[in-house]
Amino acid sequence: SSGINAEYGGAAFISVHGRTIKERNVTPHFDYVRAIKKNVSIPVIHNGGVYTPEDIIPAVEATGADGVMCAQGLLNNPALFAGHTETPLQCAQDWVNIALSYGTTFVTFKHHLVFMLENVLPKHEKKIFNNLSTIPAVLEYLDNNFGITYQGMLTTPT
Repeated sequence: SSGINAEYGGAAFISVHGRTIKERNVTPHFDYVRAIKKNVSIPVIHNGGVYTPEDIIPAVEATGADGVMCAQGLLNNPALFAGHTETPLQCAQDWVNIALSYGTTFVTFKHHLVFMLENVLPKHEKKIFNNLSTIPAVLEYLDNNFGITYQGMLTTPT
């Protein structure tokens, strides 16, 4: 009924995450998405369980959705659709430059790096990285381990 209500309320499309918060790491309920798609005339975007380009067609076939979202896959690897199986260090370098030049908060800055380095750092290094608590500490770690640096001036978020 949520999909019908959204359509009735004027939504141009809806995105459906086929699982609950408690089901974060399980296969989405494709049948839930398919049921919503069958009951609305607006486009339905499937969200959840799409981590690689190879996951897209099976998700569309299973749900009948008009499109898919690939949030976690792209957080873990912003270069996913360029054919990279893990985040190229240039992506992390670009994130450092963009985020810090715009005064991104520490929490957001580090949060995205944690995702990007998920498949790059070995487990013992993840623990070290996850415990860093300042931008200078993160920058020192990135420089020492990957040669990633930031030459700009750090700004205070507004």
